[in-house]
Amino acid sequence: MSTLLGKDMKRIECLIYTPKKHRTHIFSLTFAYQTRTMKKNVAIVAGGDSGEYEISIKSASVVRETLDPNNYEAYLIHIRGNDWYYDESDKKIAVDKNDFSISVENKKILFDVVFCAIHGTPGENGKLPSYFEMLGIPYTSSDFITSALTFNKNYCNRVVDSWGINVAKSVQFFKGDKITTDSITETLQLPVFIKPNGGGSSVGMSKVNKVEELESAIDKAFQEDDQILVEEFIKGRELTCGVIESKGKIIVFPICEIVSKKEFFDFEAKYKPSLAEEILPANIEITTETNIKGISTFLYKKLNCKGVVRFDYILTEEEQVPYFLEVNTVPGLTRESIVPKMAKEMGISLSAMFSMMIEDALTR
Repeated sequence: MSTLLGKDMKRIECLIYTPKKHRTHIFSLTFAYQTRTMKKNVAIVAGGDSGEYEISIKSASVVRETLDPNNYEAYLIHIRGNDWYYDESDKKIAVDKNDFSISVENKKILFDVVFCAIHGTPGENGKLPSYFEMLGIPYTSSDFITSALTFNKNYCNRVVDSWGINVAKSVQFFKGDKITTDSITETLQLPVFIKPNGGGSSVGMSKVNKVEELESAIDKAFQEDDQILVEEFIKGRELTCGVIESKGKIIVFPICEIVSKKEFFDFEAKYKPSLAEEILPANIEITTETNIKGISTFLYKKLNCKGVVRFDYILTEEEQVPYFLEVNTVPGLTRESIVPKMAKEMGISLSAMFSMMIEDALTR
């Protein structure tokens, strides 16, 4: 008797030997099994509690639209403060924080892996990674220790500096500190950048050229964080380098040069293509390219980074020496963002890059 099998089914014929008295009867048994790999439930976490909320939502939407539907069942999970939910047909379905699950049509959905698309707190500063680690759920970003360290610009700079890598001179202040112009100008030369110590996308950041501009720039930075960093300006070219790990191999993307049409590469310039030029690949000497890629690989390993990250540098004009600025452990993933463009330049599609991140998380 023949049986029709679906395209994802295979037929196996088995010979079963059963002794009966002193004879052996042979039965032929045909059965089918399904070869389709079960889809992985992927929670794409987005939003967060910083000024990068909208960018995070855009990044997550790109991830959801681009993930291979044959391999992954994607759920976009919104997180803001204590409000965690899955938005289905304009209906908010609350996340059960006891096990990070949702219930859809009376069916409980547990997640095989989390795709981290929250820029800033609580995704990029280690809070969410520590939560997922306690639950035993794999996630695509760096662990909570690496995330917490790299999110704190001052602490990260001190660690990077201890490894012999150039960083700008800086001074850190906490909210409540008595800050005077002398406490800055006696240590640093103007111009300086004043920025929140934790955060990204240049939110709350200012370039200060005159002493009388210091106070307003400090106030602006403190609106975003309880700690600020005052960093000496380094004249040079802004370069950025993306790194990802897949199947145990570190892949370094082409280096990109950013030429802002504003005074510096601020939030507006980062997300309005008309305000900045991105030269990809950067027109730099091969020795400089090799050096920056080598530093980025070294930092990726030494900082124990995971998933895709982006390292930012300033290349000094005269000495052609790279200075480390910061590392973004959850870089932007919108279609306007730099890392997706780097991957494309290397011949890696968004779908492939996102799959690499997920599969890497599942095999750690």
